[in-house]
Amino acid sequence: MKSRQVIMLRDLLNHEYVRPNEFVEKLNIGLRTVRMEIHEINDILKPKNIRINSSSARGYFVVKEERKQFNEFLNNMIVSLKKLELPETPGERFLFTFMYLTFIKEPISVQNIADIMYVSKTVMIKTINEIEEYLHSFNGLNIERTKKGLYFLGKENNIRHILSETLNYKTYGSILMYKVLKFQFGESYIKLYELLQKELPTILYKNNLILIDKSVEGFLLDIFILIYRNKAGLFLKSEDNRKYPKVFEEIIKEIEELLIKNDIRISEDDRNFLKECLLTKRVLYENCVKLEPRKESVELTEQFLSIVDAKYSSNYLKNIELKEMLSIHIDKMLYRLEQGHFEHNASVRNVKELYKIQTEMTTILYKLIFDKYGYKIQEEELGFIILYMGAFAQTKIKAIIISDIGQSVAASMTKQINNYCGDKIEIIGSFSLNYIRQFFIDVDVILTPIRLFNVTLPSKTKVIYINYVLQEENIKRIQEFLINYDGGGNEG
Repeated sequence: MKSRQVIMLRDLLNHEYVRPNEFVEKLNIGLRTVRMEIHEINDILKPKNIRINSSSARGYFVVKEERKQFNEFLNNMIVSLKKLELPETPGERFLFTFMYLTFIKEPISVQNIADIMYVSKTVMIKTINEIEEYLHSFNGLNIERTKKGLYFLGKENNIRHILSETLNYKTYGSILMYKVLKFQFGESYIKLYELLQKELPTILYKNNLILIDKSVEGFLLDIFILIYRNKAGLFLKSEDNRKYPKVFEEIIKEIEELLIKNDIRISEDDRNFLKECLLTKRVLYENCVKLEPRKESVELTEQFLSIVDAKYSSNYLKNIELKEMLSIHIDKMLYRLEQGHFEHNASVRNVKELYKIQTEMTTILYKLIFDKYGYKIQEEELGFIILYMGAFAQTKIKAIIISDIGQSVAASMTKQINNYCGDKIEIIGSFSLNYIRQFFIDVDVILTPIRLFNVTLPSKTKVIYINYVLQEENIKRIQEFLINYDGGGNEG
C-alpha cells in the first residue's frame, strides 16, 4: 500500500467525514486519483468485510462500528511498512513481484501476492500479466497457473540469468536496486553486495578482462543471485564440459577466495555457471585480453556478411576489422540466447531510424539464427548488429585531388564530388604531383586529371582518373568505386 493511502486512512479515522477536495489539496493529486486510491483501499479491505463509504453530500467516511477494525488494520500496515520497502509505481511493482515469484518453492495465489505487495487483486493481476508478456521474449520461461496458485517455471540456470539481467537493466540506479533487494533479502544483503561492488572490478581489471560497466554490474548480480539461490535451496546442476579461456579460471579462483574469506562456499557447478556468465558479457576490445569466437560463430558471421554483400552490393565481408568484431559480438550473443541472458539497448529506436538499410540487413541474420538454432533474436540485440553495420558503412574513404592548374579548379572539383558523394568520401586536400613524389600520403584514393608516374603509393591506394570539369561518367566512376571499395589498390 502506498504511503499516501496511509495518510488517507488516518484522516478518515481522525474525522467523521473527509471531502474529496481535502485529499486533493493535502496530497497534491487529482480527483480521479483520489477515487482510484479509495477503490484500491476497498479492494484490499474486501476480505476483512470492511470498507470506506461515501456520501455525495459530505464525502468519504468510516462507519462507527468498523473503526476498531480499521485502527487494527492501519497499525498492522504501518508496522509492515516500517520493515519493508514497498513498491510505489507500476515499474517497481513489476520488479518486486518478479523477484518474489522467482524465489518461492510452492504455488501462491494472486490474492496472497497482492496482500504481500499491499495492492488490490485487480492491480496484481495486471502486474502478473505484464510479467507473463515480458517472459515471452525468453526461451522456456513462464508463469505456471494451477488450482493452488502461480509459480515460476523454467530451468534453474535460465531463471538465474533472467533474474540478474532484469535487475541490472530495469532498476535504473542504486536506489531502486536497494529497495528491491532489501524487500527480498532484508538488510543483511548489503554487506555482501558492497563487498562485491568494491572487489569485483579490481579482480576483472587485474586479469585484463575489461567489461563495459553494465556487464560488470550484471556479473556482480550473477554472483549475488547465485549465492542467494543456494541459500534458498534452489541449486543448479551443470552438465557443461566446455573448455573456458584460462583468464576465466583465474577470475573465478579469485572470486572464490574472496567468498571463502566471508564464509561462503560455492560448488563446481557454481564455478562453471559463473564462467558461462562471463561468456555472455560484452567487452571493450582495446587493451583487453583477446577472446577467440567459436568457429561456428565466425562461419555464421561470414555467411551473414556474404549474403548482405550479394543483396546490397556492399563490401562488408572484406572489412577484416568489422568481421572480427562482429564475430565476437555474435558469438557472445549466441551464448546469451543459449542461456537466457539478454542485453539492453536504449538506443535501438534511434538506431533503426538512422540506419534503415542496415536494419533491413539484420533480418537476414535473424533468419539464419532462427533456422539454425531456433532462437528468436530480441530487437535490442539486433540494435547492436545494426550499429556495427551502420558504423562501418559510415566510415568515410579518405581521398586527395591532384591538380596542376590551381586551387580554384581543385576547389571546384571538391565541391562537385562532395555534392554527389559527400557521405561516403572525405577529401583531405589538393596536392601537386611533385609533392606526393616527395612525401608519403596515406589515403584510400587519389582523384587526378593527370597521369601519375614516378610515384610510390601505398598498396591500398586506388587511383581514379577524371576530368578537370567533372562529367557524369567521372561521377559514376567515383560512385562505383565507393560502392565496391575493398581496401585494395589499382588504377581505374
